[in-house]
Amino acid sequence: MKRIIIALVSCLLLACMPFTSFAQKTIYIGNSTSSRPSGPKRGPVLDFLTVEVNQDSCQLCITFSEDVPDCVLSLTKNSETYEEDELDAVSGQTIVYDLVNYDVGEYTLTIEVDGTIIAIIAVIIEECE
Repeated sequence: MKRIIIALVSCLLLACMPFTSFAQKTIYIGNSTSSRPSGPKRGPVLDFLTVEVNQDSCQLCITFSEDVPDCVLSLTKNSETYEEDELDAVSGQTIVYDLVNYDVGEYTLTIEVDGTIIAIIAVIIEECE
């Protein structure tokens, strides 16, 4: 009888526990614009940094190829800021944003240098089917 009660209590506890399911996501960089005369760019956004997505780990990686003082990186969606870094970047430095728990949708990565917006990049997260 004792075993039956323990089994029933265990089943009830398992039934009440939240079940977490992680949907497979696809993250990609959409159209980007640059304030430089060369116009819209994708992939390597500017001469001094590269924006890439690691699909396996759901990470957005921003890598600097030279020193960039007074740089601000911000990731927003619908005027809500999800990530923001103010830094004096050094050559070889990579800033990583973990997007695994982000909702599906279009986010905006804004890159500012010395108070001037240098690039605006769309970061799109979609569920895999």
